[in-house]
Amino acid sequence: MRIHWLYWLVFLLPIRLWAAEAVDGRPLPDPVQRLQTFLNKTKTLEADFVQRIDDPESGVPAESAGHIATAKPGRFRWDYHTPNPQTIVSDGQTLWFYEPDLAQVTVGKAARLDNTPAVLLSSNLTLATVFTWETTEDADLHWPSVRLFPRKNGTIKEIDLVLYPDRDELSKLTTYDSLGHISHFTFRTMRINHPIAGDPFQFKIPPHVDIIEDHAEPSDPH
Repeated sequence: MRIHWLYWLVFLLPIRLWAAEAVDGRPLPDPVQRLQTFLNKTKTLEADFVQRIDDPESGVPAESAGHIATAKPGRFRWDYHTPNPQTIVSDGQTLWFYEPDLAQVTVGKAARLDNTPAVLLSSNLTLATVFTWETTEDADLHWPSVRLFPRKNGTIKEIDLVLYPDRDELSKLTTYDSLGHISHFTFRTMRINHPIAGDPFQFKIPPHVDIIEDHAEPSDPH
């Protein structure tokens, strides 16, 4: 099973948000405020990740691993190293999706998914304007977890996030989509607000690959 880029893309692209408290003016619950503080202070991020997708049809989980780098606003690079090398890059304007084994690059506008509800790592996000939530405990780690429910209907139905209890770093992120897939991301060797070497958010298209132009319009915010 190929790990498709849309599983993670729908919650990494930027949208425009503001206000740092609940919509009704009440203070955020402590776990939600801690998550909000983590998102507010994270200007750049690098980490290794492992992703596991549980497929309800096959019953066989698919696992991949790679590296992520993000820089606000809207810049990110997501490299899958195994099992199928793939690279997804955005400079905030253009989005490149490179599949070396297929010798093709899909090029589109980063803004096409600006209005997806689950945006976490590459925008100046305020949770309350996009989600409702509940606080719970992660079943595997037994650490506090924030369960987010997008206010608008979309592909992603629920997102669970777990921060390390002893430091402000993201340990685990899980998404539940409308097709019943569950995608688990765990993060290691996370570096926050450190300079990112080189210019990973620009992509030079390799020679001798097919270029697919994606002209889809950004999602309608309404």
